[in-house]
Amino acid sequence: MTDEIGTVISTLDGPSPSNADFVINNGKLHRGQFVEMDYSEGTLIALVNDVIKTNRYFERADSVKEFESNGSAMSEQFPTAEWEYLIAKTKPLGVFSKGFVKRVTFPPSPGTRVRLASKENLQKFLNFDEKGLLIGEVDHHNLPVKLSLSSLLKKHLAILALSGGGKSYLVSVILEELLDRPKENGRIATIVLDPHGEYGNFALPCKDPSKKDYSSKTKLVKAANIRIGVPKLSVGVISGIVPGLTAPQKRDLGRILSQLKTQMKEGLGPFDLNDLKDAVFRDEAIKENSKGPLLGWLMSLHDLHIFGKTDNPSIPDLIKPGQLTIIDMSDTINLKKKQVIVSYFAQRIFSDRRKKKIPPFLMVLEEAHQFVPERAKAETAISRSIIRTIAREGRKFGASLCLVSQRPVQLDTTALSQCNTHIILRITNPYDLKHIGESSEGLDSKSVDMITSLRVGEALTVGEATHFPLFFKVRERKSAESKHEISLEKAAFDFEQENEERDSETAELL
Repeated sequence: MTDEIGTVISTLDGPSPSNADFVINNGKLHRGQFVEMDYSEGTLIALVNDVIKTNRYFERADSVKEFESNGSAMSEQFPTAEWEYLIAKTKPLGVFSKGFVKRVTFPPSPGTRVRLASKENLQKFLNFDEKGLLIGEVDHHNLPVKLSLSSLLKKHLAILALSGGGKSYLVSVILEELLDRPKENGRIATIVLDPHGEYGNFALPCKDPSKKDYSSKTKLVKAANIRIGVPKLSVGVISGIVPGLTAPQKRDLGRILSQLKTQMKEGLGPFDLNDLKDAVFRDEAIKENSKGPLLGWLMSLHDLHIFGKTDNPSIPDLIKPGQLTIIDMSDTINLKKKQVIVSYFAQRIFSDRRKKKIPPFLMVLEEAHQFVPERAKAETAISRSIIRTIAREGRKFGASLCLVSQRPVQLDTTALSQCNTHIILRITNPYDLKHIGESSEGLDSKSVDMITSLRVGEALTVGEATHFPLFFKVRERKSAESKHEISLEKAAFDFEQENEERDSETAELL
């Protein structure tokens, strides 16, 4: 039996099914810890929302001021330490009853003895899985956070924090767990759409013996080398990239694509965007008021320089069990080009998964608010439609999303609401906090208030993965640090060091 730590007390608003306070009689307790107590239907588990220290001698400010105005401290005249005590405010979460977890529908009784929650009960209560992904530890309980692959990812995941709050670090930890996962436990493919080159370190051979090398399991694709095969494009894919197409334009474009694909099969070979533009220009069946805008849109796609006669790389090469693929878009400034790349890969991968041509996968979308914006016209949010579709339908086909964002308020509500698990790191912006509070099921006002006090490396998870709010500390990563994680001082030193070495080599040559 776990040592008892306190006793439930009566207050003006409790005990109730949603609130239970207790006085701490033994030891210390921290906000975010779990406690348990005997209950009429089993064992009740509660989350500590706050811990208050009080003292009868210091309850009235005017009395304390008056007494100590002559220079004497109350603690010197009275046994104040004997009247100091701690009150823990908790939120009852659920009840273990005959092997099942039930809602709390009746208040615990005043006088009930309170214990720290046992590791065994917490593991069951929080839905931990011995074969799951190890992403951290429950603080003050020394309990590893091992989350089931399905419960964490199947119904999508959102990772939210301010810049520098530890989002990329946590994503790296999850990627490590997926790459280390043994075949017998079920492996999925992982693709990261990386606008800033945060994860390129996974593809580089690791020279640090204290870190793990994942380069043999990682494929890195630079945006500058991507070519989208025009013969692989369908009207649906193109209309996803060019949202302004009208129904007649889609019919005309579909007819011409079909003709070019037929000619390709007859021996003329694959075609590119120039061939498609020429075919549209020569086609007399297309009305002039429709042809002009259609040619303009095709020209705008041509100017992105990412379309060719064949795919490079091919989708089957990218999506393999136990493999990580990183689409590094850090060499591209054009946001439209990035959105086209995200839209195309998302559509092709989801389509191939629906046809079971590729294994179940996780698609990690960094800076998700750029690609799935809440308030933007369709022509400036090219990738939003397909991401919404995967968010709504992906779980049926083994297509999982992980949306990573530092500006939740700018992230599309439809996509965010479909993420059944949210992992929230430090956020202080009140608009983002309000947005998270409204979109995260099971997150009460007390937990939202606690988010602002999180330090880097601390996180709160709510939703499908744990069923109940859980504060935890992210584990240390095994892989090498990202180039973005080094300090400003080290970046400045490295720059000067490299320049000095370069100048020295030049002087020796002269």
